[in-house]
Amino acid sequence: MELKFFKVTCKCGHVGRDHFIRIDFPIRATNGKEAAEIARMLPRVKHHHKDAILACVEITEEEFETLKEKNKYDPYLRCVNPQEQSLIFDLYLHIEKEAGVAEPKKNKRASIGYRQKKQEISEREAWDYEEDDFEYAEWRLQSA
Repeated sequence: MELKFFKVTCKCGHVGRDHFIRIDFPIRATNGKEAAEIARMLPRVKHHHKDAILACVEITEEEFETLKEKNKYDPYLRCVNPQEQSLIFDLYLHIEKEAGVAEPKKNKRASIGYRQKKQEISEREAWDYEEDDFEYAEWRLQSA
């Protein structure tokens, strides 16, 4: 079987929840289905997303080589840790939001409980301070 050249467009991650970067990978495979399977297992691709593969197109050998060269110098694909990724100047221009993902609702009840607990702690600390102050004043009166 003869290997063909494919350009597989994938959703890549590590850019925040419900966001992705669209990257074209050059893949050699016998057919498009095999190329998509290979691309899904590449690093940075969102492996567990059903729609991680956006497109798979057969290309010529010249296009394959130019795409390979382009990815070789892509700063997003070259960085090895979050610190290096944060230094990429125009990365935010390439980040896209996942379609159909709803914003999570804030739990109002939890935030009210947090504020109430914080208020109770501050009241308890104020009460403890008053008691300590009273005991100190009583001791000063007895020692004088």
